[in-house]
Amino acid sequence: MWCICVAGELARCIRRKDGEQTRRLHEEIDLLSKIARLALRISRTMNHLPYIIWFFVLGSCIGSFLNVVIWRLPREMSLVSPGSHCPKCERPLAWYDNIPILGWIKLLGRCRYCGQPISIIYPIVETATACLFALFYVLFFMYNVGPCGPMAGERLSLVQDWPIFSLYLYVLCALLASSLIDLESFTIISRMFYWMAGIGIVFHAVVDNDAMPGSLSVIHPAAAALAAGGGVGLILSVGLYVLGVMPQSFPLGEPLMEIDREEWEKEIARAKSRGEKPPELPPNYTRGQIRAEISKEMLFLLPPLILAGAWVWLTILGHPAGQWWTGLMAHAWLRGALGSVLGALIGGGLIWLTRIAGTLGFGRISMGLGDADLLFGVGAVLGCGRIVLTFFIAPFFGLAVAIYMILTSKRREIPYGPYLSLAAAFLMLFYCPIADHLRPGMIGFMQALRDSWANHP
Repeated sequence: MWCICVAGELARCIRRKDGEQTRRLHEEIDLLSKIARLALRISRTMNHLPYIIWFFVLGSCIGSFLNVVIWRLPREMSLVSPGSHCPKCERPLAWYDNIPILGWIKLLGRCRYCGQPISIIYPIVETATACLFALFYVLFFMYNVGPCGPMAGERLSLVQDWPIFSLYLYVLCALLASSLIDLESFTIISRMFYWMAGIGIVFHAVVDNDAMPGSLSVIHPAAAALAAGGGVGLILSVGLYVLGVMPQSFPLGEPLMEIDREEWEKEIARAKSRGEKPPELPPNYTRGQIRAEISKEMLFLLPPLILAGAWVWLTILGHPAGQWWTGLMAHAWLRGALGSVLGALIGGGLIWLTRIAGTLGFGRISMGLGDADLLFGVGAVLGCGRIVLTFFIAPFFGLAVAIYMILTSKRREIPYGPYLSLAAAFLMLFYCPIADHLRPGMIGFMQALRDSWANHP
C-alpha cells in the first residue's frame, strides 16, 4: 500500500513538471510568433517607406503651389505670372528660398531682401498638404482604407489603382485651397469646382469600369435616365440664362453678411479719405423682396427636374424610347459618365434646394451658391452615395464652432464650405464601412416603399 502511494505521488510530480515545460514551450512559441509578425510588419512598412517619403515631398511641392492659388485666385491674379515674389517688397524669390517648408525655416520667416516677416501660413499649408498626401497613401495602400472595390476584402494597389488615388489627391488639394479661401474671404471660387466636375466626368467616362475601386458606373437604367434628363435640363437652363431668357436673382448683389458689410464700410471710408467716389452698397432687401428674388432660382431648376422625371418615366413605362435607352447602357463609358453626372446633380441640387427652402422660410439668405458649386464638383468625382452623406455629415463638423460663434460673437454667418470639405474628405476614406452599415436599413426602407406602392388602391 505504501509503495502504491509513493508511486502515485511520483507520477503526479512528473505530470506537473511536464505541464510546466509544455506551458513554457507554448509561451516561447507565442513570443516567437509575435516577434515574427512584428518583423513582417516592419518589413512591409520599410517597403512602403520610399513611397511615403515621395508623397510627403510631392505634397509639400503641391502645397507650395496651393499657397499661390489661395493668395491669387480671390484677387483675380494670374497663377503663372509674375513668379514667386515677396508680397511686401515684390522682389523675386531665388529658387533656394522657394523650397517648400525648408525655405521659410532657412529665412527664419523673413524676406531675404526687405527683412519683413513672411506669413507662417505658407509653411503650414505646405506641411499640411505633405502630411495629407502621406496619410492618404498609408491609409489607401497599407490599411486598405479608401474607395470601395467590387470584391469584399480586395486590397488597393498603387500599381493598379493610381488613377483613382491621383484623382482623390486632386480633390483633396482643391478642398484644402477652397476651405482656406472661404475662411479668409467667405468666398468659394466656383470655377475651381466647374473644372473639377468636368475632370470627374471625363475621368469616369474614360477610366471607370465596373471592377475599379471608386467606380461610379450606374447599372439601373432609371438612375441613368435621371442623370441624363437632369444633365440635358441643366444645359438647357444654362443656355437660357446666357441668352437672357432666364431671369437672374439678386441682379444688384445679394444681401450683405455682417463680415461683408464691415469690409464694405472700411472700403468706403478708405475711398472717402483718398477723395475718391466710394463704392455703392448692395440694396437693403426686405424679407418679401428676398423671397421674391430667390423664387427666380427655382425657375432655373425646373428644366433639370422636369426632364429628369420625364426620362425616368419613359424608362419605367417600357416606352420604345426607354427600351432604346436601356440598350445604350451596355456601353461602359456611358455608365461611368452618367454616374459622375448623377453625383454632380445630386450634390449641387441638395444644396441649392436647401438654399431656396431656407431662404423662403426665414426671409434671409440661408446658404451661398458657392456651396452648391462645391458639392456639384465633388459629387462628379465621388458619386451620389458619398455626396448625400457629405450633405448630412457636414453639419456635425461645424456644429460646435457654430454654437461657439453664436454665443460669443456678433457675427452670425459662418462659412459652410470648410465643413462640407471636411465631410467630403472624411467620406473619401470611410464611406465604405458607413455604407455597409446603412445598406440593410436602406434596402428594407425601399422594399417597404415598393410594397406600399404595390398595395396602393
